Parts: sequence; structure tokens; C-alpha cells
Amino acid sequence: MEDNTITARTYGRHIVQVPSDVSFCAGCNACEIVCTLAHDGVVGPCYNRIFMEKGTHSMVTVIHSCQHCSDHPCYEACARKDHAMCLDENGVVYINEENCIGCKRCIKACVFDPPRINYVKSTDKSKRKAKKCDLCRTRPEGPACVQYCQVSCLSLSDK
Repeated sequence: MEDNTITARTYGRHIVQVPSDVSFCAGCNACEIVCTLAHDGVVGPCYNRIFMEKGTHSMVTVIHSCQHCSDHPCYEACARKDHAMCLDENGVVYINEENCIGCKRCIKACVFDPPRINYVKSTDKSKRKAKKCDLCRTRPEGPACVQYCQVSCLSLSDK
């Protein structure tokens, strides 16, 4: 749940779930799957950068992803800022996983509950990395989750 301090924040362009009167999330997990395939070439919950919350009673699925806060608390908290957590010319914060040390400071700094940054848990410490939506910034077609949503319930915000 978001608290009142979060609603006063400003965000950059981010993934949004369109209102249910336009399209209703089918809960198919396609957004999570194509996200991990587009970024890592594998499928697994620890690689997600977009998260589904399936309502246990309401049957309503809510999609959570990074809101690209304009003040970038995850970026500011990074122990290796500008090397592991980076900011591009469009204001998109992205993770250079090669330099991420897996300290989780970015996850703790995320203002959302649940945090919108994932973490790869591995017995191999070198593989422990943060994962965060970067709007598929290097993908010419744009975010894979938006492109492959079967019911078109995902979009990019207007900002």
C-alpha cells in the first residue's frame, strides 16, 4: 500500500496499469516472463523487474513496477552510484549489473511497499544483484511488458 507521502512525489515516465474499464489484467504473468527474457534470457521470479499482486479475494491483479521517482532515492542510496546505479540522459535510473555489489541499499531506499527493485538470491555471491525496471531503455520497441501484454492493460505514463 502506498502512503500519503508517496502520492506527493513526482515520477518520471513509468509503466502504468490502465484502468479496469479499459482493460482488465488477466493475471497471465506474460509481463513478468517477457521482462526477464528481454533482460536476462531466463525466466524466474528473482529476475522480475515488474511484479504482479494477485488479489486473493477480489481476483483483481495489480501490477507494480518502478515509478522512476524524480528524486531517485535508489540512485542516491547506491554505494556505487554512477557505476552500479546509473542515471541516463532521459532521467531513467538503471542498474549496471556488472558493477552492482548486491548491497541492497537501493531496495531499502525504495519508497514503495513492496519495493520495486528485485534481488537475485544466489549461493554464488558474485551473482547477487539488484534488478530494476529500466523501461527497456536499450530496446528499440520500448518496454517488452507493454508490447506483449495480451490484454493491453499496460502502458507508459504520459510524463
